[in-house]
Amino acid sequence: MRRGDLVALTGGTGFVGSHVAHALLAAGYRVRALARRPEDPGWLKGTGAELVKGDVRDAATLPALVEDASAVVHVAGKTSARSEAEYMAANAAGSANVVAAVRKSAPHAHVVLVSSQAAGGPSPNGAPVRAADPPRPVSSYGRSKLAGEEAVRNEPGLAFTILRPSAVYGPRETAIRDLFVAASRGFVPVLAGGAARIQMVYAGDAARAVLGALERGGRGETFFVAHPEVLEYRGIAETLATLPSRRPWLVPIPAAAIRAAGILAGVLSTFGKGPPVFNGEKANELLQSAWICDVSDAQAALGQPFRTTFAVGARLTWEWYLERGWISDRGGKIPVTGDTK
Repeated sequence: MRRGDLVALTGGTGFVGSHVAHALLAAGYRVRALARRPEDPGWLKGTGAELVKGDVRDAATLPALVEDASAVVHVAGKTSARSEAEYMAANAAGSANVVAAVRKSAPHAHVVLVSSQAAGGPSPNGAPVRAADPPRPVSSYGRSKLAGEEAVRNEPGLAFTILRPSAVYGPRETAIRDLFVAASRGFVPVLAGGAARIQMVYAGDAARAVLGALERGGRGETFFVAHPEVLEYRGIAETLATLPSRRPWLVPIPAAAIRAAGILAGVLSTFGKGPPVFNGEKANELLQSAWICDVSDAQAALGQPFRTTFAVGARLTWEWYLERGWISDRGGKIPVTGDTK
């Protein structure tokens, strides 16, 4: 890849995809992004990215996106849905549609699929999962992301890289943000005794991993995308508790309460309009004893992209939320001290 090359991007109007778009543009690539509503491009507004109307579930809209592209970065997907079939339509069939469009209109393009750690599954016996290990997804979401990977891997002659991000956080994020909101209101939940282990990745680092994959080229590889530090739920809560001016309470939330909340939320979601953000499956994922993975190969191959510890990333995220009024600090606004773009 060279400066000025065209990169086609799906999911660019969302959280992770917008960070990828900004990183691509900053690196000198041209970006053509898929948008369901180009008139409302979200975080891509004013970036200079070319917008193409379409949806990964609509195969007819994708050739115009990928035509003449040197690379295709596929980020789009569903993280919440009412059924496994709905996940599959977006994450599995959507990936297959992207692959078919590449075959038709950009046969030499390098496809970078942004999948999920959920495709590999949690850590058996607490050992770090490696990309070469047999996948063990434990949810409909994880199975749909794995099916999307298989659509890419099974295409003969396709140049590809698959990236499996862990829990992504950072500016613009709206799900994990709830923990920051809780801290700003005076309490931080300590989930299920606090001993479960997890790795996380700052959004800017995830975007750097995509750039590293593009620079390396499509070699049919799969990498986990996560900072190497392993965090316990209690450690995450304690870090979040350092962010407000007035230290919040740490509030234990038992595993049984989390499971019950997941079941109740799932039932109540049947009466709502949108898909459930939290349900029994999400609770089950949350309560796994370990979501840890080996990222040593990714660090070496992708240019050491994972640079932001959770303590630093959480502070940058907190400051960004404050600056934009997404949260308010009970003890007075904290001055912005870091780069929050």
